[in-house]
Amino acid sequence: MSRKPARRGAAISFAVTAAFLLAAVPLHATTLFGLLDTGEAYRSTNGGVSWSAFGSVPVHDAVGLAAGTSASDLYLASRSGSLYRSANGGATWAAVGAVAASDVVGLTLRYDGGVLVLTQSGTVYLSPDHGVSFAALAALTGSNWVALSPGPSGRHYALTATGEVSESLDNGATWTTVGAVAVSSAVSLRRLGNSLYVLMGTGEVARSIDHGRTWVTVGAMTASGMRALADDGANLIAVAETGEVATSTDGVTWTWAGAINQLSVTALGTDAPLVAGVEEQGSPPRFVVRAPYPNPRIGAGGATFSITSAGSERVRLDLFGADGRLLASRAGESFAGSGAHEIHWEPARLPAGTYLVRLTTASGRTASTKWTLVR
Repeated sequence: MSRKPARRGAAISFAVTAAFLLAAVPLHATTLFGLLDTGEAYRSTNGGVSWSAFGSVPVHDAVGLAAGTSASDLYLASRSGSLYRSANGGATWAAVGAVAASDVVGLTLRYDGGVLVLTQSGTVYLSPDHGVSFAALAALTGSNWVALSPGPSGRHYALTATGEVSESLDNGATWTTVGAVAVSSAVSLRRLGNSLYVLMGTGEVARSIDHGRTWVTVGAMTASGMRALADDGANLIAVAETGEVATSTDGVTWTWAGAINQLSVTALGTDAPLVAGVEEQGSPPRFVVRAPYPNPRIGAGGATFSITSAGSERVRLDLFGADGRLLASRAGESFAGSGAHEIHWEPARLPAGTYLVRLTTASGRTASTKWTLVR
């Protein structure tokens, strides 16, 4: 197999737009996969810093790679509709089924193990049998869909090139347009923690902290031809079609990491398992946050945030401005047992305004509330 000439991109500089930054998180042990239009595959085990050739995939038009029940259980989808599965972490692949479409743009797994595939024209297909057979599950309104991603709290999200974001709360059966990014070149959508991120082909990155309802551009890479966005559990990883790789812990500040050194990258994937149990629909709330008191807060002082949990929890608070920037954080506080609890917080040096306070538990549940300060 002949390879295209190696090309190392020019060093990329990055714009910093936030006044307060999240603390850096150590690299996760997840393996990243870069898929090329030659059918070759590259992998990185150090967060995108270095890449090595890793055999080949059975297609030249791969659009997505995702893990199922383990890091060894990988699924691969091609734009032409074929689906492949690997039981040994990508070393070998076997054809398992196909979607009756030639414009596939995204692949993900549901938390119950079902395989979801999205087409550019907006059809969502489901395979309940590990990719062997597919049936149309839903039809999204709009056109030119480009990405499909799992979201927090059991949600799923789809993205168009013009920035419309659609959400499903029932494993892909029904979809609702919930927000839009004001762009015309969106290429990829990804969840990190409880936030969603959209990557534009021109290098800008937008973030939503309210399940896709509102979006704020938080960072930018001075590079064009950006192709895909992935995460390793602790960091976002962005790749250009020409192979240059950048990483970020929050979408705001980006660092040049390395390069796949090949043309042309078609997709990124990871071996982080997506299949996991989540709360069943209709189950009692496990984490409830009530409006803070006092609200508004007039003059100096903080507020008391009341929560209800179904068990012992450790709760962290993050405060965001109207533009989506993280302004302050409160270290996690532990509570023993279920029931009602209170957290008092007085962030320092905040001007008058209305803020969004997000509370996140160590078990991954999240809720938000608004808080207004009047000076």
